[in-house]
Amino acid sequence: MNPTDSSAVDSGGYVFAAATEADLPRLIPVLRAFYEVEHLPWNEPALRRALSVLIGDPNAGRLRLILRDGEIAGYFVLGFCFSLEFGGRFGLLDELFVLPAHRGGGLAKRALSEVETLCRAEGLDALRLEVNDDNAHARGIYERAGYVAHPRRLMTLWLQA
Repeated sequence: MNPTDSSAVDSGGYVFAAATEADLPRLIPVLRAFYEVEHLPWNEPALRRALSVLIGDPNAGRLRLILRDGEIAGYFVLGFCFSLEFGGRFGLLDELFVLPAHRGGGLAKRALSEVETLCRAEGLDALRLEVNDDNAHARGIYERAGYVAHPRRLMTLWLQA
């Protein structure tokens, strides 16, 4: 599959579809739910700007909706980054969220497979992600999928006040 193709259907009837600007009104409430669960600061104007970049610039990454019968079941954001440690470009799974009604059937695992497929199609050799220390359930999903924790601490300096 070409990484810019609009959708791929998995065996469970879920569709992984490239998001468009027209999807934002129905995606924003799902994003808000994720941000509430993860205790992330909500800044809708900044979020909309970032989403528009993902939708409009394939070099930035991919924004995929996880759909079932046309309704959003979740989404993921894959960003493209650069690191000498990883030999150049690598993928960063920035967000992966499955709505509660769709959990428990392996959808997160299928989404991870879709992310990996997108990365391989881009010629990337590494895929990283962040997970909160207190989210044992998500950590378990990632560990079972082969992700390994590194003994490093992620640090951030915000450049805008």
